[in-house]
Amino acid sequence: MTQHMTERNFTIHDLASAPEVSRPALDWYHDNFGMVPNLAGILAESPALLLSYWQLQQNLLGHGTLDRQAINIVQTTVAHANACQYCVAAHTVIGKMEFFENTDEQLEAIRKDLAFEDPKHEALRDFTLLVLRNQGRMARSQLDAFLNAGYSRAQALDVVACIAAKVMSNYANQIALTPVDEAFAPMAVDLPYREDRTSTAA
Repeated sequence: MTQHMTERNFTIHDLASAPEVSRPALDWYHDNFGMVPNLAGILAESPALLLSYWQLQQNLLGHGTLDRQAINIVQTTVAHANACQYCVAAHTVIGKMEFFENTDEQLEAIRKDLAFEDPKHEALRDFTLLVLRNQGRMARSQLDAFLNAGYSRAQALDVVACIAAKVMSNYANQIALTPVDEAFAPMAVDLPYREDRTSTAA
């Protein structure tokens, strides 16, 4: 069986090649999206990482206080801020599916740094970026602005969970140089960034 590899020699697992403990997560992606995305295939090499990522996403969908549109707005915002070509493209395509039901306007606002039509979504993006860039540190007035926009303290904490999920996937994509799936590729064409091919470490 031929293994698909990234240019940094990370295996892109499928249902047949993945470690056994990783397979339930890959089955879920296949059942829900009709494919095993390259990201899941990469993460499958580390069952600890794949299951942490997948279960966190399941917890957000099953037990979170943000609706699905908002979850994808937060996660696409984080991926865009982290310049993760793969995740922005993937969340754009998946966001338009019935699974998340994001509008074109919402996704374009994130991808092109435009204002949202809905002030509540604008407040959600502002809060997400504040948490991401300041490691959660903020003035009381900044938290109050989020709450006054119609969100709850539970939703503020769910934003943290969304950010944690995207840190896992965004960073893994940068390390492995995950190739963008054919299904997501059209949504990567006009992005001003791609996975970094050169080290910027000192």
